[in-house]
Amino acid sequence: MRIKYIITAKEWFDKVNGNSYFSCRIESTEDRDFLIKIPFQYGYGDHARYEAVKELKDHGLISEELTFPSEMPIHYTMVANCLKREALAWGSK
Repeated sequence: MRIKYIITAKEWFDKVNGNSYFSCRIESTEDRDFLIKIPFQYGYGDHARYEAVKELKDHGLISEELTFPSEMPIHYTMVANCLKREALAWGSK
């Protein structure tokens, strides 16, 4: 399967309160001007991937029937241990 979308998430861990936050960017391998940003929000584990896939489905870019990551034309990368300002800026509109 050919990769059509690249999802890059940046995660910040709030040590004081013990919470994780993330923001994402979704880019297309076929259109250089395509960019969807998912703003800074609470979530950990695969939540960033789930939100990005949901965004692609909401825009009608991937099929609703696709449920397993291996079926989806995406490449997902999580950049952990970012600074808060990096994660905030990554997802800002």
